[in-house]
Amino acid sequence: MAEQEQNRSEPATPYKLREARKRGQVAKSIEVNSFAALCGAMGILYFLGERLGQGQLELSARLLGNAHRVVLEGPSAAALFEMLAYDLIGIYWPIIAIAVTVAIAANIFQTGPIFSFFPIKPDIQRLNPVQGLKRLFSKRLVFEAVKTLVKFTILGVAVYQSIATFLPKILTLIDMPPQSYSHFLLTHGRQLMFHLLLLLLLVALFDLAYNRWDFAQRMRMSRRELKEEVKRREGDPQIRAKLRQLQKEAVQRAKALQRVPEADVLITNPQHLAVALHYDGQTMMAPQVIAKGAGELALKMRQVASRHHIPIVENRTLARKLFRHTGIDEDVPEELYPVVARLMSWVLLMRRRRDGVLLPELSS
Repeated sequence: MAEQEQNRSEPATPYKLREARKRGQVAKSIEVNSFAALCGAMGILYFLGERLGQGQLELSARLLGNAHRVVLEGPSAAALFEMLAYDLIGIYWPIIAIAVTVAIAANIFQTGPIFSFFPIKPDIQRLNPVQGLKRLFSKRLVFEAVKTLVKFTILGVAVYQSIATFLPKILTLIDMPPQSYSHFLLTHGRQLMFHLLLLLLLVALFDLAYNRWDFAQRMRMSRRELKEEVKRREGDPQIRAKLRQLQKEAVQRAKALQRVPEADVLITNPQHLAVALHYDGQTMMAPQVIAKGAGELALKMRQVASRHHIPIVENRTLARKLFRHTGIDEDVPEELYPVVARLMSWVLLMRRRRDGVLLPELSS
């Protein structure tokens, strides 16, 4: 098994990728979703920041104005926190709604719509300590740790530099009226968020590229897996041979029914077998079998022959011999010449008599 894992030199087939997708296994980056959510929140702050800041100031003023009446005990504290939660949701619901919507849209953009309950199905292997240790020391976990460390380092340096740049301006708030605080903070906060988003974009693109590469590596297959997949998809050779035989029989049945109208006579068993004969004295040395069938096909051949006014003759022995020993478009065997000759003579005689009866009616 370990050797098989090392010899995965072939890219994943479309079939394996579809099966993995059904199990919810796709290449996606959480950083892209986070970046999209932050972009959505940034957009709301850019367009509605003034209104949100004003709502926060009004809420703070109301809380501070009634601070002397607040009782943080029992039902009063619960009612206060409930009211505070409703007020905060009422102020910041646009940010929450846009962030969630954009994150879902980014996830769908990466993988497309996927609905799978496989990841939440119980799996005893998740309790296996050996598998847990493998996941703990996997290269993916190392990558996530390094990525998180690098990301927070970059963001921390960017925030530090931004605050160091804005600090002298922040100190000027002492000389400004409180009403201008929100405008000042929003203006400089937008600049800081814009710089952070640029850095997060680089992290998200790198994480997306790595996740797609890592997923492709995990989905790679060995030559043995490719062969097993082909067998599993196409089935057992005996089953395939049986299917080909059934398809061939279906084609033969269709051809048999199509050629019955060309026959001169239909010989039956009477129900189980049917053999259609055709003879052209100018081009054929002997009558030929142009169609034959058994069971349900024989019944359908009788129905077609009846619709086309083809004589149906019951001869059990002759029908069995022709069915077993004569193929399609083959001449009847020589030992059956006498029987078939008498039969064809009778058919020709009946046709002439029928024509002799119909001709006067046509002439009249």
